[in-house]
Amino acid sequence: MKILITGAKGFLGKNLMKALTDAGYDELFSYDMDSSREEFEGYCRECDFVFHLAGVNRPKDKSEFISGNKGFTEEVLQELLSSGNKVPVLLSSSIQAGLDNDYGRSKRAAEEAVFSYGRENSVPVYVYRFPNLFGRWSRPNYNTVIATFCYNIARDIPIRIDDREKLLPLSYVDDVTGQFIRILKTGIKLPAGEFVVFPPALIYERRLGYIADRIFAFKDAAFSGREPELKDEFEAKLYETYRSFLPEK
Repeated sequence: MKILITGAKGFLGKNLMKALTDAGYDELFSYDMDSSREEFEGYCRECDFVFHLAGVNRPKDKSEFISGNKGFTEEVLQELLSSGNKVPVLLSSSIQAGLDNDYGRSKRAAEEAVFSYGRENSVPVYVYRFPNLFGRWSRPNYNTVIATFCYNIARDIPIRIDDREKLLPLSYVDDVTGQFIRILKTGIKLPAGEFVVFPPALIYERRLGYIADRIFAFKDAAFSGREPELKDEFEAKLYETYRSFLPEK
């Protein structure tokens, strides 16, 4: 199976590329900002499945939300159709698609484009609305507050918390890529226009202050030469994320 991953060098894209390779998928088309137009057209022409992960969430100008989310999604779908290659598409969206802001509206428009493509061409499509994702290869001050906390705390850089009681919905990137591979292996088909419901057991809700306290505890344990006490599955995943941010020295 030939698989196209857009946004392949981003946080989710890099983790998916590794997960697919580990699962035995060896024909992966990696598309990102430095790819050429010729590569893009060739990938769309030859692929059997598309993971559309590329998008814009922190632009310099608000107009980039529409061009980077809705616009590029439509471009991918049109290129598939122009190539006569009507293949399944999985879109990585956000829970913010339900909000009335520039980012949310652009993600919702991208979702609608994918749903229309699926309905009009009788092709399976999958739209995941994710909460905040965390895990290795996330970028501090960009992808998630957990990445920022892990990076700063590991380097004795102060962190800022405006509301310790703020509750965050979170999912671990390995759980996400596992669900993606499940879609590939099972070929689950959904009624046109329906979202993929991410398993509630894989969505964690934790308060901002608690997250910071646990990461500080991980650091303290390391200085004491011991492994930290991990109370549950979430803390184990948080600890692995923290370890990925430790400086090599």
